[in-house]
Amino acid sequence: MAQPTVLNIQIVSSSAQSQQVLGKRGRVEDVQIDVSRPIPYPPTPEVVEALRQRILQLEDELKGSKKKQKTGGGAVQTALPGAAPVASGSGSGSGAGSGGGASNAKNDVKTKKSRGKSLFDQLKKAAKSEKWQGMSRMVKFEDHFTQADFDLVFGCCGSLVQPTPDNKPTSKVWIRRYGSEEDYEALFGEAYKRDQLKGHQWTIGSIFNGKSQKMGQVQLLIGSIEVQWSKNTDKLVFKAEIEEQETDCMGYRNPLW
Repeated sequence: MAQPTVLNIQIVSSSAQSQQVLGKRGRVEDVQIDVSRPIPYPPTPEVVEALRQRILQLEDELKGSKKKQKTGGGAVQTALPGAAPVASGSGSGSGAGSGGGASNAKNDVKTKKSRGKSLFDQLKKAAKSEKWQGMSRMVKFEDHFTQADFDLVFGCCGSLVQPTPDNKPTSKVWIRRYGSEEDYEALFGEAYKRDQLKGHQWTIGSIFNGKSQKMGQVQLLIGSIEVQWSKNTDKLVFKAEIEEQETDCMGYRNPLW
């Protein structure tokens, strides 16, 4: 059986000796009114006062909720009397939380895949524009990465050169290096196809041979990669040491490749 609702109120005494000049919320006596029972008609002064007190209470709650919303204190939640609260980690609330985490993970995978493909495409383009004459070359290009994307793409492998506790620990320029096939596969992802990294081979020009001439395509290999990223400008400098694929006298690739 439900317990009766009892309001603790204060009313101004009707006796002349206790009458005072009071404000809107002035009180003198404490009176308890059970408003869960039928109210007799005409209502007594106590009942009228109880209703007035309830109106004032609702006004205070309304003002408090509006002030909380203006100051960014969070959304005001209301619930019907007797409504069961939603338990943490269950129901729709849990679904929304897990859905948000899954969405973030999916976006990270998509970002890493697209940025890795973009890096390998830029590397192929830069390597193709060089004249390959039997010597390794440093191929570089520039890009822009936010810190979140830089950590996502480049933080998964390789080694951090700067800043470290022993090398410019307060530097705003980060340097990372990569030197294995596992590193390149992690950086470029599915876009990394070694056969697609090609350049044009040129003869070496001289006063005897004349100008250098284009001979044909040559397979290229990545020797090492170094990236420099500025925390202040988000600018990335991508540098890769590229060398030609060695072939035997018949033009076949080195079997160790």
